[in-house]
Amino acid sequence: MPLTRELRQSDPIQPGAVGAQASIDFRCLPYQGAEILRIREACLTTGFFYLDHAFEDRRIVGATLQQMDSFFGLDDDDLRKKEVGVSATTKHGWTPMFGEPAYQAGTIAHVESFDCGKPFQSDGRSPKNAWPDLANFRGDVRQCWNALTRIGDVVLESLALAVGVAPRTFCDRCDSHELSTMRLLHYPANDAPVIEKNVGIAAHTDFECITLILQTAPGLELRDTTGSWYDAPSDKDRVVVLLGDMLERWTNGRFQATGHRVRNTNYRRCSIVLFFAVNDDELVGALPEFVSNDNPARHEPVGQRQHLDREVKRARRYRDEGG
Repeated sequence: MPLTRELRQSDPIQPGAVGAQASIDFRCLPYQGAEILRIREACLTTGFFYLDHAFEDRRIVGATLQQMDSFFGLDDDDLRKKEVGVSATTKHGWTPMFGEPAYQAGTIAHVESFDCGKPFQSDGRSPKNAWPDLANFRGDVRQCWNALTRIGDVVLESLALAVGVAPRTFCDRCDSHELSTMRLLHYPANDAPVIEKNVGIAAHTDFECITLILQTAPGLELRDTTGSWYDAPSDKDRVVVLLGDMLERWTNGRFQATGHRVRNTNYRRCSIVLFFAVNDDELVGALPEFVSNDNPARHEPVGQRQHLDREVKRARRYRDEGG
């Protein structure tokens, strides 16, 4: 899979969506062999898959979407937004429209976001989170974080089985959540001209291990392993699983990071996203199982924080320089 900077924003979308071969029944994971084989096939052929029946309580997603409506419905000069704005000293909080980094040079992202990380630890190993002064916002969003975290743990174990390594290989290297982030993304309806620079979010791969996404309306586009782009499902009860840069590095390209982008739309849409990052003390390189004389390691080992900082710095430069 190309790196983020090698993806092309202009590649056309293919008609239709990738079908049932990428749909996985979450209730069968992680130990039903048939579903593990389907995950393996999906990762090798499409580079992504979908989870059905992942939530024990669907009301968790509904409550978070209602909180998103309340928060993003506030005026930008409302103190309840401004007081949780991301700044030079805060990692999490609200980023207004056009503040998103430009993952492709010359693009403008029509999205605003609210980000949070793991609950603050008194030992200082995680940054504090800023929460808006809205009734039950923190509790509802934390319930969604917890539910998606449980789902992601099962997915990581299933991916390990699918690629042929010990079940806890990825889980145990992604269990601190120090660098993991949950993003609530709001794409307002707009009438920006339909030209290549106007995007929801520009084409990129995610910099962590895996990503879980739910979206309320079409807009997310996924690149398969052959280079073709497809629409992702827009059922908010279906979880889209993307493979990230760290998983590609661990498997030495056996499983490739999922290229994806979000088109700009004239209708409003929202997404809930959880990025599963690798533990901060891990150095990520090809695991021995995936290295041979015929297939040497393709990347130099790198830490998660180093990789994140490098990629985000580039994207912010693209945004600030206007391409």
